[in-house]
Amino acid sequence: MPRAPFPILASFLLIAGMRTAAAHPHVFVEPHIEVTASRDGHLESLRNVWHFDEMFSASVVVDFDANGDGRLEKDELAAIGKQVRGSIERWGFYTDVHAGASAVKMVAPATLGVSWDTKAAKLVFDFAMRPEAPVDLKAGDVSFSNFDDTYFTAFDFKDMRNLTVRNMPHGCRAEMNAPTPDEAAKSWMATISAIPADSDVPADGIKFSDALSTKYRIRCGGK
Repeated sequence: MPRAPFPILASFLLIAGMRTAAAHPHVFVEPHIEVTASRDGHLESLRNVWHFDEMFSASVVVDFDANGDGRLEKDELAAIGKQVRGSIERWGFYTDVHAGASAVKMVAPATLGVSWDTKAAKLVFDFAMRPEAPVDLKAGDVSFSNFDDTYFTAFDFKDMRNLTVRNMPHGCRAEMNAPTPDEAAKSWMATISAIPADSDVPADGIKFSDALSTKYRIRCGGK
């Protein structure tokens, strides 16, 4: 059994479970998204690989090092994956996929792969998801992102090296959109302004975190 949670990990699980907004990030992730297309140009799978910051990683060692040997072994890593998976599943594993303006529902991974990067002293999560229904990458823009609505966890996409596309359909390309805070604010305000005066704000809210998040897009044709 894991020990009494270290404050950072306990907060991570609590925030993930309750969706309480944080004033600023407490956990930092260097993410990598791997998109795989099928031979006919459909989205086959999306794989997330997340490298967590040293402080969060160290806190997890304290929490789950059941035998007290100062390292995480196979069963301890599996316990981490089970507990964290249960906390973030309800929020779509912080994974956002859109085909045009429509959200793409992704099948939850059966397990959350967890490993320890000894050289970097960082915890690594690795898991793949597939779409519930077929998504034709050639039919229009398809975007991919990781973000946390609460701002407790920050996903730092630096450049195109954080994305890999396997079997890119002919005539398609990948792009990165990393809006500045000002650009995100304008997009957010435009979304709010477009809501008719006699209509209510959607139940899921107008998410500024979505507007601010870095997104990768696969675009096809001459667009």
